[in-house]
Amino acid sequence: MSGKDPTDWYQRHGKTVAEQYEQLDFPTVHNWLLYLLPKPEGSVILDIGAGSGRDAAWLAERGHEVVAAEPTRAMREEGQRRHPHPRIRWIDDRLPGLKATERLGLQFDMILVSAVWMHLPESQRARAFRKLTALLNPGGLLAITLRHGPADPERAMYPVSSEEIERLARAYGLRTRKHEHNVLDQGGRADIHWTQIALVKPLMEERE
Repeated sequence: MSGKDPTDWYQRHGKTVAEQYEQLDFPTVHNWLLYLLPKPEGSVILDIGAGSGRDAAWLAERGHEVVAAEPTRAMREEGQRRHPHPRIRWIDDRLPGLKATERLGLQFDMILVSAVWMHLPESQRARAFRKLTALLNPGGLLAITLRHGPADPERAMYPVSSEEIERLARAYGLRTRKHEHNVLDQGGRADIHWTQIALVKPLMEERE
């Protein structure tokens, strides 16, 4: 597969992509997650690949504190312009390292990795998953969506599978809470479908 940096494509098309994202709202795209969200009182959520800020803004408006990690400057600027919410903290960060996120010294009640995993080469995914697990509070939720279907080679996408996520979850001690296959694309693309996976980090007493 291509060794291109996927942020290059998003940098060139940031405004157009942001406009597309904003056509759909959080409950439409993430209806599967609504009843799994943490209670907003005191909760901190990490949105990785936050894009236009659509999801971060919806969560912030409902009382969650949100760290919006977005590595593409054009997308960050669009998100900050569109959603200047006081409960959103924008940072320049990306998987697999998440160095800027680690420097915040926070633990998260939920981490959202939506339409991001396909941009990571397979060689980086175990490290990325380890980082996600370490940043998650006990009892916290890791929500991942996987994109399946043809990809524009300019966007530097790689094949993904639910089997890989389940294997990594077992390796790092997370438990599956919800797993949905062959989800239709909300943008109406007939050749694209999704897998939605919610994983939970067990509480300490549940590990014993």
